[in-house]
Amino acid sequence: MPLYRKTAAAIALVAFTVACHGGASAGATAGSSTMPPSTGPAMQAESMEQAGEYLTIVGSCNDCHTQGWVESKGKIPPADRFAGLNVGFRGEWGTSYGKNLRTITQRQSEDHWVEVLKTTDGGDGHPPMPWWNTAQMNERDLRAIYRYIKSLGPNPKGVPRSLPPGKEPTGPWIWVATKTGAL
Repeated sequence: MPLYRKTAAAIALVAFTVACHGGASAGATAGSSTMPPSTGPAMQAESMEQAGEYLTIVGSCNDCHTQGWVESKGKIPPADRFAGLNVGFRGEWGTSYGKNLRTITQRQSEDHWVEVLKTTDGGDGHPPMPWWNTAQMNERDLRAIYRYIKSLGPNPKGVPRSLPPGKEPTGPWIWVATKTGAL
């Protein structure tokens, strides 16, 4: 077989393989940026990281995990995102804080990240984290969020630890409770 026919056959085989895998290379791995195929509704973007960034914005993840996000109306550079929030959310469960997700993604596997967001942190998840929403998310979207946050790199900023009911926080906090009746 002449070389040009071998080359054309190889190109056709690669094109067929890519088409059959929904645009993802057959060798896409957990660390790959390529968008793998998905079952059910999922975000589509140029890369997993781009999908993850978009999902964190429309999912309001920065509201609780990025210091100053709400006050600046989202004008926080990526280098300062997801390093946690020092304002507590207080309710009958105690006081919880928006964790430093950059530190978490550096030490946690992608599979564990998905498991935590699908299972309400093994039953230890506290409000106001919308665990009921993340449990319904497409696994590929959860992986995209993980990859975006991990791509930001480490940020050693610490946030206060959660407090049990009855323990008074020393810093600022927001009371989260449902009230009924007239205003």
